[in-house]
Formats: sequence, structure tokens, C-alpha cells
Amino acid sequence: MSKQWLWLIIAAVAVGGLVTGMVVAQEEEWDLDFLPEHYAESYTPTLAEWREVQFNAIEDGELYLSERLVQTSCVLYVEYWGINLEVNTSTKPDWDMYLGDGDFACGDEEVKTTYAEAAEKLADIVRDYFPEIADEDLGIEFFMENVLVAERECGETLVGDEMLELW
Repeated sequence: MSKQWLWLIIAAVAVGGLVTGMVVAQEEEWDLDFLPEHYAESYTPTLAEWREVQFNAIEDGELYLSERLVQTSCVLYVEYWGINLEVNTSTKPDWDMYLGDGDFACGDEEVKTTYAEAAEKLADIVRDYFPEIADEDLGIEFFMENVLVAERECGETLVGDEMLELW
């Protein structure tokens, strides 16, 4: 028997054991006396819910979004209208243009270009989890020190007074 067949048999046994373990685990009743009964009820999440959890577990953290911006945290929500990201950002030391309270020491066009680049990177990452998502169904809200500084709606990045026009 070749090594290739041996590895194939080992993999099949491992997968079989995993599936058997999952079936046994599903049949077990959890004793969660410290919580109300409904916490022990069975629930099968949708694929969208699994991807949401997966994205939030893997992608929430520090990430260089561009030459100027760093993501400090990120949360994805599957909403009734589409997918929304809330992204907290900070500037890199060599582009320390943030003055606080949503204001920057440069013009809106430079801020818009900076956040548009970051939005494109994040949209690409979201499409790793939801490949079929259309631009109009993906919203991104960018925050700096808990203040909304930019948004991406329908594939367009908005900053400053442009954001107010949506409301």
C-alpha cells in the first residue's frame, strides 16, 4: 500500500471520528442550572450567522488599512438591509492629522481618499466571507475616538458634511 493511500485512510478515520463526536455532542443535554432553561435549547445558526461570528472572531483587531490608517477594532453586523461594519481607526504616526472631535488638519478630499482606500480593503475582506455581497448592500462606518468620521454607502465614501446629507 502506498503512502498516499495510508494518509487517505488516516484522514477518513479522523473525519469519521469527528463527525461521530459531533453527533454524540448534539445528543448530550447540557446541565446549565446557573442559566434560564432556554440557554440549553438547541439552535442551528444560518450560514450568514456563522460567517458573521467567524468574521468578528478573526478580523476584529489591529489591521493596517492603508499607509495612513490603522483599524483598532471592527465589528460586522448582518442587518435586515445588508451588512454593516463599524470600524474604529487611528492614524499612523507619520499621518497624524486627526485633531479630535471629528476634525482633521487636512482637507476633506484627503480624508475622503484615505478612508476610500481603507473601505476598499475592508470590502475585499468582507467578500472573503460573503462573496456575493453587492456594493449597495455593504455599509461601513469609520470612527476615530468614538466619533463618526467617514462612511461608505453604495460603494461611495463620504466624509464631513456629505454624511449629513444622507439624513
